[in-house]
Amino acid sequence: MDTNDPSSEEQSNLDAFFEMFDWVDEDISELNKDEENEVSGYECLFIAFNNLRSYCKQIDLDFSQINDQYLASVNPDQSDETFWDQDLDATYSEMDELAGFGKLLETIEKGFSEYEKFCEKSDELFDEWHCVLIMHSFLRKYCDKIEINYDLLQDDISALLSEMEKE
Repeated sequence: MDTNDPSSEEQSNLDAFFEMFDWVDEDISELNKDEENEVSGYECLFIAFNNLRSYCKQIDLDFSQINDQYLASVNPDQSDETFWDQDLDATYSEMDELAGFGKLLETIEKGFSEYEKFCEKSDELFDEWHCVLIMHSFLRKYCDKIEINYDLLQDDISALLSEMEKE
């Protein structure tokens, strides 16, 4: 692989993104193996955002820029019932937060697939930046849906990352 080829780096970053995305499900499954643990939506979001932030740091992508882009794209007049042609109520109607989060991950994967199809039809580039934005957007909507304070969640993740850096 030619490491000086920008398209090789983009493909490598995209591969690393999808590996990170798979780890979210694996990390949650691992946590859920212990029968004493009742994994909540908060813990699922913590794992997902922590992995996403770590990935962004790994590829030198400013996570706050992703959040700013998300906030700029949110239209207050737009109904929250559908998001990128996905029915939120169908996705999050599960009583069990863990099962609901599993459905969310499936919905995010569908979002990636739909975006990839769009890119094939247009001349848009299917890249890690857009994948990060898609994942972030769905996770933010999920925070709102299950009434998790996004800013407090990010503060908790920052505290963990800061603690890990000290060690």
